[in-house]
Amino acid sequence: MRTSRDVAIVVLAGLLLIGAVGDPAGSTASFTATSLNPGNQFVTATLSLTNDKAVAGSLITLANLVPGDTATRTVVLTNTGNVSFTYAFSASQANNTLLWSDAANGLQVTATRGATTLYTGALKNMLNVAVATPVAAAGTDAITLVFSLPASAGNTFQALTQDLTLTYTATQLAGTAR
Repeated sequence: MRTSRDVAIVVLAGLLLIGAVGDPAGSTASFTATSLNPGNQFVTATLSLTNDKAVAGSLITLANLVPGDTATRTVVLTNTGNVSFTYAFSASQANNTLLWSDAANGLQVTATRGATTLYTGALKNMLNVAVATPVAAAGTDAITLVFSLPASAGNTFQALTQDLTLTYTATQLAGTAR
């Protein structure tokens, strides 16, 4: 028969077992502290490019063009964003006449930036001409274009109309560790 002492030992052993299972590491106390870095932000750049001949026909519109004619035009590009960029430019057309498709006798162009010739040849082949010198935010750059109809263009070039679009594509400079 069990005595009250035996029952007390069993109850005490049970309580000790529950305490050991409930907190195997034992009871501990510690201090804590917190520090914050509030209000931090990441704001991306704005890449934006304009040119001074953006209105249709303002770069060049020529009538009565004859073989041997040339026309010189300058376009000024402005960085209206807040990050430096490099850019490239290309020619494209909306209609395809001999003025465009004939690489030898059709429209020719020479594109320069200052004293540097960037492209010379058939207008239709002026594609992705790279300008590697960066244009800073609020900066400008100028490209001079000399368009010509070769003296070798024959009678098949009479009464043709050729549309032209020049597209300038800016690319931001590579990111850096800051």
